[in-house]
Amino acid sequence: MKEDSGCTYRQLEQRAARRGVVLARSTIADTLRRDALPRPDTLIAFVRACAPGQDVHPWLAARNRLAMASAATADLDSGSVRAPVPRQLPAPPALFTGRTDELRFLDATIGQPHPSSRTVLISAVGGAGGIGKTSLVLQWAHTNADQFPDGQLYADLRGFGPDPTPVPATVTLRGFLQALGVPPGSVPDPVDAQAALFRSLVAKRRMLVLLDNVRDTDHVIPLLPGSPTCTVLITSRHQLRGLAVTHGARTLTLDKLSETEARDLLGAHLGPGRADQHRQALDALVRHCGGLPLALAIVASRAASYPDHPLDGVVRDLHDSSVRLDALTTGELRADLRAVFSWSYRALSPPAGALFDLLGLVPAVDISLPALASLAATSTQRAQELARELEDTALLRQHAPGRFRMHDLVHLYSAQRGRARPGGEDQEAVRRLVDFYLHTACAADRLLDPRRHPLVLGPPSPGCTPVALTDASAAMSWFDAEHERVRESQRLAMERQWFAQVWQLARTLVTFHARRRQVTDQLAVWRMGLAATEQSDNISASAMAHRYLGQAHSQNGQHDEGVRHLRLAVDRAREAGDAAELARGHYALSVSADRVGDPRQALVHAHEALVEFQDLGDMVEVARVLNAIGWECAQLARYEEAQDSCTRALTLFREHGHPDGEADTLHSLGLIAGNTGQQHSALAYYRQALAVYHDVGNTRGEADCLESLGELHESLGQHGDARDAWQRLVVLLRVQGRETEAVQVEHRMGLPPR
Repeated sequence: MKEDSGCTYRQLEQRAARRGVVLARSTIADTLRRDALPRPDTLIAFVRACAPGQDVHPWLAARNRLAMASAATADLDSGSVRAPVPRQLPAPPALFTGRTDELRFLDATIGQPHPSSRTVLISAVGGAGGIGKTSLVLQWAHTNADQFPDGQLYADLRGFGPDPTPVPATVTLRGFLQALGVPPGSVPDPVDAQAALFRSLVAKRRMLVLLDNVRDTDHVIPLLPGSPTCTVLITSRHQLRGLAVTHGARTLTLDKLSETEARDLLGAHLGPGRADQHRQALDALVRHCGGLPLALAIVASRAASYPDHPLDGVVRDLHDSSVRLDALTTGELRADLRAVFSWSYRALSPPAGALFDLLGLVPAVDISLPALASLAATSTQRAQELARELEDTALLRQHAPGRFRMHDLVHLYSAQRGRARPGGEDQEAVRRLVDFYLHTACAADRLLDPRRHPLVLGPPSPGCTPVALTDASAAMSWFDAEHERVRESQRLAMERQWFAQVWQLARTLVTFHARRRQVTDQLAVWRMGLAATEQSDNISASAMAHRYLGQAHSQNGQHDEGVRHLRLAVDRAREAGDAAELARGHYALSVSADRVGDPRQALVHAHEALVEFQDLGDMVEVARVLNAIGWECAQLARYEEAQDSCTRALTLFREHGHPDGEADTLHSLGLIAGNTGQQHSALAYYRQALAVYHDVGNTRGEADCLESLGELHESLGQHGDARDAWQRLVVLLRVQGRETEAVQVEHRMGLPPR
């Protein structure tokens, strides 16, 4: 090669110097005399000086083959003919439970290397600190060790831990090379030379390389073999997306253990006798640990320290969520849950860390991207970038498109950090989040019932961007997804004594609760809403809260309590001089009387409401009361009055575009037609009502109408059609949590109970 270059020793030395490499003339002379194999770094410098464009890897491979041959000869002289076979795997986990699907995934992706494979098999296991990544891969590696007869290499790269600096790749490579028989003095210094030598030594060998606790993709790339006979198993809190893109790595993200797996693991730690003796305490500990293997192991260690003590003491220590993390430690950093989480936090950029702290202010983290953006006072695009960074360190998980969830124990750590933030920032962030749900829910409610008297809200807080919903279907979908978050924001507002927002949030849920027949939730939000109105001395709002609370009690079968609140609603409305609220109170009393089978009293209150609404010129409410009057007249067999009143109501509802009222009135007309011998007309009315209820997502009305339709089919001897209607009814009742009614319908159909 030197001859082909046409260079003298001095010229080669100068070429190397221009590259920043020292290549003395005496070293070149020693290399060319071939008295001994050159060091890898010397060989690289020499090849690049002679032929700058030539690939050095074939030269290194040839040099390494000669080195291996020399080592084998030396071993032969000493009575040993085998190259070193490293067995570096740490001991398998003493207790391992569950993870059946995850082990099956590893079997499918990296088990049984195939001779025809053209690339190294890589699998990266990600997940939060303490989730059991290392235990999983060690369990798999030991179970499958016989697949790798040429050895198993292991390194903890300390990407996350007490030391903020991960182990450099060059340190790990030096250890691997020495394990493979390279003398310490023959290990080259540059990392690329070490990596090239490592790849040469493991080429065509069936080996497992287990790289534990990797920081990121760049951290691990120099440690990857190039041979398809090798398998690499990696753990990291980062998701290592780059490794999947550039090297085809298959990724697996660990989630918490199921309750059964967690109970089995904790029971295995405690022993069957103690576990059986303290079943209730065991279940409580499993709940408090949230399926996190490290937390379960810490709890088991504490319990093992006092084998004669009942487990109730440990349960008490974990019961209070505000100090639970204090109990989840053994006094050593690697078994201290707060410290383990802090190592992930330390890897975040300052903006991502700030968002993590803000998430601690949220009661329970299951949050949408738009809500996340308002919490952080940023754009959805920027919020997505920050959320991805939290995902990459396994502090947050995108469990559905655009929705993010945090493990309960990670959330406790976030909450502790959030409480340490300046009070003003805390207050502003919570206000933005409450305003996000209030303004979006208010807009959604308007789409569901545009004729209802609107809530008058001030502008949202700076940095808050409510969702722009397009139609009623989108509004129902938003409520279905965010109902619990709206309720949580109401509780947050109550804690902060933002009383107007408390009852306003309750008001935004009225139509949704009615359509989904969520009476228990309606009671809960209006109990809090009533308390808020009484704190703020808003008499009209108090009248409204009593009315909605009374309606909910009445729907829930608590007639006396319902009437008490409704009468208070009427009294407060008179006190406030609020004619509209007074009319609504009388209408609610009419509906309550109907529920207990008192149509005459229902008519009295309905006519009171009708007069008030006519004076106000509120034609949608006039239509609602006319339908109620028609229904009550039908109960009293005054069918001509009933038909006239409901027909007028139907016309008004259609004129003013109120589909819920239209469907309710069609249901009433079906009842009237059925009771006057016009069964075919009744069927037509019921089917029209069902179609409208279904279109607007009013499952409450749909269920009531299916019951009437089934009864009509049954009376006509159409038993198959009746059965179809009742089967659909059973499904809806169960969706609404009305199990007792569902069983009654099944009994009517002659079906065995579930």
